[in-house]
Amino acid sequence: MRREPHPLTGTMYEDIGDGKIKVQKEGSNAYGIFTWKGEWLEGEVTQADPHMLLYIGGPDLPRDHEVIWMSAPSKTFDGSIPIEHFPGSHMDEMQRIVANYRPDTGMETDEGWRSNGNHDPEFFLDNDRVPERVPEAYRLRGLIPGGPKRISTDRYWKQEYHDLEVEKIWKKTWQMVCREDEIPNVGDYYVYDIAHLSYLVVRTEDGVKAHQNICLHRGRLLKDCSGKGEKEFRCPFHGWAWKLDGSLKEITTEWDFPGVREEASQLPAAKCQTWQGFVFINPDPEAGPLEDFLGPVMMEHYTRYGFEHRYIQANVSKLIRANWKVVMEAFMEAYHVIATHPHQMLTSGDLSNTHYDVFGNWGRSGQYPSMGSPQRGMFLNLDEALVQYRAMADGQRGLIGALTGEDLSAWSDAELNANGFNDLFPNLHPWGGWMRICFRFRPNGDNPEESIMDIWLLAPWPKDKPRPAPAKPRKLGFDDAWTAAPELLSLSKITDQDVLNVPSVQRGLKAKNPPHVWYSNYQEMKIRNFHNNYEKALGLADETPTS
Repeated sequence: MRREPHPLTGTMYEDIGDGKIKVQKEGSNAYGIFTWKGEWLEGEVTQADPHMLLYIGGPDLPRDHEVIWMSAPSKTFDGSIPIEHFPGSHMDEMQRIVANYRPDTGMETDEGWRSNGNHDPEFFLDNDRVPERVPEAYRLRGLIPGGPKRISTDRYWKQEYHDLEVEKIWKKTWQMVCREDEIPNVGDYYVYDIAHLSYLVVRTEDGVKAHQNICLHRGRLLKDCSGKGEKEFRCPFHGWAWKLDGSLKEITTEWDFPGVREEASQLPAAKCQTWQGFVFINPDPEAGPLEDFLGPVMMEHYTRYGFEHRYIQANVSKLIRANWKVVMEAFMEAYHVIATHPHQMLTSGDLSNTHYDVFGNWGRSGQYPSMGSPQRGMFLNLDEALVQYRAMADGQRGLIGALTGEDLSAWSDAELNANGFNDLFPNLHPWGGWMRICFRFRPNGDNPEESIMDIWLLAPWPKDKPRPAPAKPRKLGFDDAWTAAPELLSLSKITDQDVLNVPSVQRGLKAKNPPHVWYSNYQEMKIRNFHNNYEKALGLADETPTS
C-alpha cells in the first residue's frame, strides 16, 4: 500500500485498498476518503489533488518495476523478468522533499523574463571540465521573437483541419515510421498507418524502401499488420502481387486485364531515409533530403549518443480520446509539472527553470539540470549548482559506462548531462542524451478527436555486441492505463498523470468561449514553434492580435 505526502502541503495520501485513498491534513485529525478517480466518499476533507489520488491508489506497477527508466539496466522488462536492482534507482529509496508553494515571480534577463531559479547555460559550458569536447550546437541559443501566441481551438477538433493535415502534413512531411532493427532482415516489413493513409516500409536487397500499402486492383490493403520474411506483397483479395521493391510480379488471370499492366507496374513509392537507426518516410516525390529537414544543429546534438546502437527496451502504443496535438503538447513543456506531477516533485524540483531553444523543425528543452524548485522557494547559488551539475555528469559516466562498456572519461560534463526532452515537427519526440524516451503522436484514423500515442524506450547497448531482439509491441486501448505496460517502468506512472488531463482538455477546447487559447512567450515556446510550422505547412495565418 502506497503512502506519500503532498509536496506542497504535506497532506498525507494513503492507499487503504479497494481503490480508496485516505487524505489527512498535516498536523490534524481531519481526513477524507476518496476513490482514485476523484470521487469524495466521506470525511471533513472534501477536496484532493486528482493526480496524487491517481498516483497513490490508481493502476499500479509491480514493485520491482518502479524504478527510474533511465537508470535501469538495458534488459527486457515484460513483467516476467524481475528487474536487476540498481542502487538508488527505486522510487522508495529517494529522499522526499516537502515545501510550501511560493510563487515564482520571475526575473528579467538579457534574453527576456525567466524563472527566479534560472542559471545561464553559458556558466556551465564555460566551467566544463573537458571544454574542448563541448559541441558547438550546445552553445547555440534558438529563441523566437514575439510574445504569447493565440490560436483558434478549431484546429483541435474540426474535421476540416484534420483533412488539411492529411494533405499538407502527412502527405508532404518527413515522419518517423519505425526503428531499423524492427525490420532487420530482407523481407521484414512495417505497416505505417497515418490517418486513412497506409504505407509499407520493407527491407530489400537494396536497402529500406517504402510503398503505398494498397493493391492497385481494387484498393485492398496489401498488409493489415507488420511482418517478417516476406517474399512478395500479394493481395489477399484477388492475388495480384508485387515484389519487395514494389515492381509488379503478377496479375492473376491477366488475360482479362488487357492494357492494365503498365499502370500497375509499380506500387507508388514514398521517399525513405534513415538517421541514427530511425526510418523516415516522406510521400512527397518533391521532398528535399531528410538532412535538410532535421537541420545541422539537431544532427550535431545527437551525434555522440549512439542512437543507431540503441536497443528497443519497450515499444508501447495507446489509444487516447483527444486530438493528437492536444496529447503531444502535454509533453512539450515543463510548466505543468507542479500541477500534473506532484509525486515527481517529491524527489526533484518543479522544473520551472528549464531551458528552451528552437531551431527550425527541432525544439530542445532541459539541456541543463533544473536546480532547486523555484515554485517552492528552493534555490541553489551558482557554486552549488555547478557541484550538482558535475556530480550528475559523474553519475551518468558511471552508469552509461557500465551499460555500454565504453570509457567515457574524456566526455564533457555537457555531453553527459544533455538529457533534454526534445521534439521534431510534426510528431516525433526523440529525447536527448541518455533519457531513452522516444514519443510519437498520430491521429487515430480520420477521427480528429482520437489519437495514438507511441512510446519507445531506446536503451544504451554495447556497440560491439549483438543487440537482443526488439521488445514486442504492446497495444493499449482507450481505457487501459500505461501501467498495464510495466516495461515502461516509472515512466508509465508519470504518463498516466499526463494522459489523465487530455480528454478533459479536448472537451474544454471544443466548448471554450472565446474559442482560442494562448501559449506563453518562453515556457511554451516549443509549442509556439510547432504552431508556426503548422501554420506554414497548412497555409494558415497567424491569429495572434498584432497589438
